[in-house]
Amino acid sequence: MPQATTDTLIVSDLHLGIPASRPGALLEVLEGWRFGRLILLGDIFHDFAFANFGTDCWRLLRHVRGLALDNGAEVIWIKGNHDRDLGDLVLRLVGVRMRESYRWDCGGRSHLALHGDRFDRFITNNRRLCRRLSAVYGFCQRRLSREGRWPAALDRWHGRMFGIGDEVAGRAARFAALRSADVVVCGHTHEPGHWHFPGQPGVPRPVDYYNSGSWVARPASFLAVDAGRVRIERCP
Repeated sequence: MPQATTDTLIVSDLHLGIPASRPGALLEVLEGWRFGRLILLGDIFHDFAFANFGTDCWRLLRHVRGLALDNGAEVIWIKGNHDRDLGDLVLRLVGVRMRESYRWDCGGRSHLALHGDRFDRFITNNRRLCRRLSAVYGFCQRRLSREGRWPAALDRWHGRMFGIGDEVAGRAARFAALRSADVVVCGHTHEPGHWHFPGQPGVPRPVDYYNSGSWVARPASFLAVDAGRVRIERCP
């Protein structure tokens, strides 16, 4: 069966180390696609609890390291709110330096990728509280749920109830427009989707916003970018 092909593959919010994460499924996707660039768009690790990594986690990381070091693809690792402080570890494990954002051109359009937590006012205003909530979420995933499904569902409900997806989309589009980008791609909200923002006072030029979703939901989602087009792909 021929491999699917794209210029850039974008994955976010894998949250390695919690039961709902699906590293084995992502590894199958990476092995089934041909791409020149892989963007890991933040929150690839959930926290420091690497004792919770299983065999699939380490196989995935070895595969990503092989891509990066053997020139199999350009690998970009963006900082997320969960793995922001793990830059030294990521460099040792995968051989890639983490960065805040990444910009590239494809199909005549300028693309900007960043995790998106900076556009979430609750997180930016309550970082200490959010670290505690993250620890509670990790505990619920690992100790109170066999496969982590009900905590993940509760997390999605919280995001929709408080309109976090729309808030991040609007603020990210304005951020991109002020930097003359045509497309901005984020993760963070766990909500895959596409929003188009026409030129208007808050967003001074047309911008397309895409969210790559997460790998703690079923179906999982990721983005494929080529020839100026962004596609939302699903993994059952």
